[in-house]
Amino acid sequence: MTSSDAEATSPPTLGRFEIPLAALGAAAAFSALFVLPVLGVFGLPLAAVPLVRLAHRRGLVTGLLGCAFAAALVLGLGWATGGVGSGIAMALLAGGATFLPTATVGFLRAGVDASRCYLGLCLAGCAFLAAAFAASLGKPGPSISTEVAAAFDTLIPAAVESYSRQGADAEAVARMRFTLEASRSFARDYLWGIFGALWILGGAVAFYGGAAAARPAPTAEAARFDALRVPAQAVVAFVASGAAFGLLSGIGRRLAGNTLLPLAALFFAAGLSIICHFLRRWLRTRILRAGLYALAAYFPINIGVAVLGLFDWYVDFRRRGGEGTERS
Repeated sequence: MTSSDAEATSPPTLGRFEIPLAALGAAAAFSALFVLPVLGVFGLPLAAVPLVRLAHRRGLVTGLLGCAFAAALVLGLGWATGGVGSGIAMALLAGGATFLPTATVGFLRAGVDASRCYLGLCLAGCAFLAAAFAASLGKPGPSISTEVAAAFDTLIPAAVESYSRQGADAEAVARMRFTLEASRSFARDYLWGIFGALWILGGAVAFYGGAAAARPAPTAEAARFDALRVPAQAVVAFVASGAAFGLLSGIGRRLAGNTLLPLAALFFAAGLSIICHFLRRWLRTRILRAGLYALAAYFPINIGVAVLGLFDWYVDFRRRGGEGTERS
């Protein structure tokens, strides 16, 4: 489909202001990472949503142009607040977080299946993280994992002291200390796997959220979260990495764990898409559906959701339950 055809079928737009507004929205969402250190991380996947939407509505080149504008805005902000080095680092991170999801629209326009486009986005992000991990091994100074562990070393005593001042009993304080120390060890050993899992979940928000915001653009109609399917090869990789994690030790166990976490996140997304498929048919109230989606993220429900996605290649829940989903 040509760009003119896409524009003819897309809804009214903001014209020449659409690119700067999308870039401004992306830059604002990304910058939340530095304003709200914990909650701001949710701004990373949201930063790509307006740009993916723009690419669906106005074409890939326009979407990538919006990515460049957003990166330029982040560069200026980082330069003003932390110097040129900080600005460049922030701009590169913003470019990576927005460019890859936006580029997938080009494959959708070429007729590639939406699930394959999303899986390609997951693989591209994880490959970038793997390259960054390999590069960090040879650089001088402490690694990112070591810096994260050091941050926990600073956090734990302060948290324990604060908890004790609130009148918590010794057993509760000891339990909290144990939890934080276990979290420190886990984050140190499996930090890159955590990053990969966050990329996969954030990529789903960017890819499918941007498409939802762009409908009824033709390519956006093709990218529906409730139709996400994961190939059986991913199940083989999950089983192999799980077996390696259980049987190996040392660096082999760490590598297996860092592979297992992103795959678990992928199957959680697949399981959630199955739930979405049936809820769209059975539950018409969007607020209730949103509440159930949020509930699915809680432990141990999230494990059941991931298992649902893991076995979909064999059971094909949507086919057994009837494919005819009514869109709402």
